[in-house]
Amino acid sequence: MTRWTKFNPFFLVALSAMALTSLLLGAGVQAQVRNFPQDVKRAQIVFAAPPEVLVNGQREFLAPGVRVRNQQNLLALTGSLHGQMFTVNYLRDPAGLIREIWILTPDEATSWPDGTPMPVGKSVFMGG
Repeated sequence: MTRWTKFNPFFLVALSAMALTSLLLGAGVQAQVRNFPQDVKRAQIVFAAPPEVLVNGQREFLAPGVRVRNQQNLLALTGSLHGQMFTVNYLRDPAGLIREIWILTPDEATSWPDGTPMPVGKSVFMGG
């Protein structure tokens, strides 16, 4: 078995390059702007015992295979959101069940549901 007994300067260069690349790519991910479909609705949602949720205080159900995206646009499991309330954009399926949810960042929550900036002083809350 060959052991690495000498320090290899190429290893240090490669490691530095990988670190720099991850920093540069990471900065681009943080500045990402999410585009929402035009027919999304805005609501306050409370995750009860899945598949049940409260949408603007009304009892609703999640569709099988619902996709919930958190503020970083990563998929979130509904069981891990139990008991929490969020401002969200959501879509329904043809049966009326909620099929897709985007948990909004504070900046997104102050814009219109389609992502365009809301005029200062407006507080339009579009529910479902």
